[in-house]
Order: sequence, then C-alpha cells, then structure tokens
Amino acid sequence: MLVGALFSAPAAAQFSETFHPFASVAVNHDDNLFRVTDARAATLEHASDSYRSVFAGLLIDLPVERQQFNATLKLSRVTFENNDQLNYNGKDLSGDWRWVLGNQLNGRIGGSYTEVLAPFEDFPTVSGRNIRKVRKQYANGNWRFHPSWQLRAGVTEDRYTYELVSQRLNNRTERSTMAGADYLASSGSTIGVQLRRLKGSYPYQSELGFADNGYTQDEQKINILWLVTGSTQVMFLGGWVQRKHNFYTARDEDGTNGRLITSWAPEPNIKLTGQLYREFGAIEGALVNSALVKGATVGATWDATAKIQASANLKHEKRDFSPYSNSGVVLSGDQMSDSSNQVSLGVVYKPLRTVSLQASVFRDRRSGSAAAGTNTFTANGASLSATLQF
Repeated sequence: MLVGALFSAPAAAQFSETFHPFASVAVNHDDNLFRVTDARAATLEHASDSYRSVFAGLLIDLPVERQQFNATLKLSRVTFENNDQLNYNGKDLSGDWRWVLGNQLNGRIGGSYTEVLAPFEDFPTVSGRNIRKVRKQYANGNWRFHPSWQLRAGVTEDRYTYELVSQRLNNRTERSTMAGADYLASSGSTIGVQLRRLKGSYPYQSELGFADNGYTQDEQKINILWLVTGSTQVMFLGGWVQRKHNFYTARDEDGTNGRLITSWAPEPNIKLTGQLYREFGAIEGALVNSALVKGATVGATWDATAKIQASANLKHEKRDFSPYSNSGVVLSGDQMSDSSNQVSLGVVYKPLRTVSLQASVFRDRRSGSAAAGTNTFTANGASLSATLQF
C-alpha cells in the first residue's frame, strides 16, 4: 500500500529548499540474527527472523550568508516477526554548523544522538533487548594564516551506554583533542602532521568486578590528501601510536597505526573505493574490550542508467586481542585473534525523483576465538525498502 502511495506522489517541485521530509519502509531477513555458532543456531527456535522497519524524518539544509546549518531528525519503529522482545523505537538526531569567520577562519561545531539495537557479534544474547545509545559532540577550527599553510585543532567526545545490565561494563566515554598543521598545494592536495590524545574511561567496570580498562592513547601521524587526477584521489592518515592503560600496565601497547583510502572513477558512471587500515579499536565484548584491528575493504558502484545504480562491497578484517582482557590477564597467541569476511550486493531503482526502491543481500562469516569469547558464525540476509523524500 505504501509503495503504491509513493508512486502516486506527484513529481513536483521540492517541498522546500530548506526542509526535506522523508519516509521509508523496509522488510529484512536474517538467518542468524544473534550471530551464534552454527551448532547453537540449530537448537534455537527463532535464530532466523524477519523484521520490519518504518522510518520518518526531516532533513534541514539552511545556509545563512556564509554559514551553513544542517540537521537530521529521524524516528523509527522496528518490529520482529518472532523475537518480539527485541522490538524498539529508534532515534537518530544530528546537527552541524559549518562556520566561517573572515577569510582565514572556518570550522565545524555539532553533535549527534542515536538509539539503536546493539549488534550481537561480540556480545550474543537472546534473553533481552539491548539498546545502545551514542552521544557525540565536537568542535574544530582551521586557521589559514598563509595561502599555502593552515593550522587546525579540535575536540570530540563520544559517550556509549547500554540498556542491558550485563553489558554495562562496556559503557564508556572517549574524549579526544587534536592539533595539526598542513601545507596546501595549489593543486588542492595537502600534506601535514597531526597530534592527538584520546582518553577512554569505563565507569561501571570496577563496580561489576572487572579491572579498570581506562586508557590514554597518544598519536603522532602524517595526514595526506593527494589529488592524483580529476578522477583519482588518495587519503592517508598514519603514524606512531602509544596506548597506556590505567591498570595492568603489561597490556600497554605501541606501534604503527594508519588508514589508506583510495577513490577511482575509471568511467563517469563507475566509482571504485578501497581502504587498508591497521588501528587500535574498542570491542564491545564480555571478555575483551579492545583489539589491534587490521583490514581491507573494496567497494564499487555502477550507475547503469539514470534511474538504476548497482553496488558491491567486500570486507576482510582480523582482530588481535592480545594483550587486552577485561579480567586484566595478559593473553597472547593465535587463539587470541579472530577474522571475518563480509560481502554485500545492492541495487537502487529511482522511478521518480522523490522515490527510491532498494534491494540488497549480504553474507557474513567469522572465525571466532573461544579464548576471547567471540563466536564462529555464518549469517546471510536480505532487505527490501522503499523511500519517499521531498
């Protein structure tokens, strides 16, 4: 019925140049919703499930002279066919002010708030719903004191909270401060240096009987944007990182971290992207809370016609949990790592300017680590959605 209403919507001018309301419905299926082992999935009554999502929201795009204000307000209702204990109302709110002062100063100030069902990959549970709330706020600025040079600085805070008491050990706040300097070439390419300090705190771990996994991470990195041609660009941010923990200093770690991103458009209707990364990252698990993550992704989009776009994405990732453990024990060896492979295919059809229909499929496989408490699983799924946006 909704799809029929979408097609009946007039292909008229936009509702407004500033306000863009939208609505969407989606039907999804996942054959291993809880990301449990294949053996356990066979014993669960509703390991496979379908769920429906209904979204409504508003995009705001408001220029005020040289300033630019953007906001997104989205509410959703997600209902599961069998596991109705997981039904929830989602929220996605964000705002961003791109400020400009004179001819030399500019930056961004903003924040976001989301409520969504937490993923099951690293903390599988079938006993209850676990909503993850993420709050983010940031402010940064650039000072272009010379046509070829700029200084920049910024602060960011991310706060994560979880509904389930059993997962509150992963409640955390991450605060970062950053400063850098860049050389700006006349071609548009840039090269510079960046210093960053990241502090993570876990307020509930001690109360729940776990070691304090709070940490301080210091980074010294090179920042490069290389516009190779009009259709090819390369971005790189990498260097040396030291990560020190508040407790059990034997888990302290240092080494190279970096992320390389490339984008190439061999034809006007084809775009290829790729990433290589090696970074310390947070893990939302019961036994481990961080890892050295190494991975690669490849993505492609093809505008087959003015109304049809196809996409494909591949991802491989390996996580080394040594020497991190919530228990404070230093763990090492091949058993303290896992690896995953993901593939997804999608197609978008836009019969009208304001209407888009999308279909996608995915396959997710992981070789887990029993010592780290991560499962070995295989999951397959598919999604159909329709969106109306003015």
